[in-house]
Amino acid sequence: MRTRVSPARAAAALVAALVAGLLVLWVTRAQPGDAAALSAAMRGPAPTSSSPATLSPPATPDRTAVGTAAPALGVTPAGLPSAASSPTPPTALTIDGVGLRMPVVPVGVAADGDMALPRSPAVAGWYRFGSLPGDPQGATVIAGHLDEPWYGTGPLGRLADVTAGDTVVVTTGSTSYRYVVTEVQAVRKTRLDLAALFRTDGPPTLHLVTCGGRFDPVHRRYDANVVVVARPA
Repeated sequence: MRTRVSPARAAAALVAALVAGLLVLWVTRAQPGDAAALSAAMRGPAPTSSSPATLSPPATPDRTAVGTAAPALGVTPAGLPSAASSPTPPTALTIDGVGLRMPVVPVGVAADGDMALPRSPAVAGWYRFGSLPGDPQGATVIAGHLDEPWYGTGPLGRLADVTAGDTVVVTTGSTSYRYVVTEVQAVRKTRLDLAALFRTDGPPTLHLVTCGGRFDPVHRRYDANVVVVARPA
């Protein structure tokens, strides 16, 4: 014997099911930034790069935050700040040998998981999830755009003229850190070693990066990066 369900009761059951479904969707909805965070976590250190704006650095703690956790790569730089201190980020980059002087601002990771850069070629970006100048280990990474149609060539265009032995000064607040250039590399973007570029262990090093090589007018990008490597003086 089948029980007949009245139309009113059927409608009430349908409404209840819809409400329950909406509650589930609300509780499990993606929060702002979830997609970007998941993308960055899944990608990790990429083997290649297409431009300085698409450097894909390994996930590491924010050096401008107080009380940072250990790096995701399992390396704990000795220079990580304690909860009672807040690090001073780089504010200026100077290479007198080629007449390069420009401001530096902290940058992080873009929504697509790549290193973010200041929009203007007149400003360089320090990767705030990496090492600070003066840290006992790891690479301090400062990068920026070579040029923009609305601006022209920026100060980092002079990196190609830097030679081994040149002095680089990175200013953090009232403190200046001096480095001596050991090598200048022109590396094709498809061969750029990002793990080494953004390393958090090993001897302290300064890496300066911008675009170089030939410009592809179709894809509107350069085919190489200029990388300056310097050691503390």
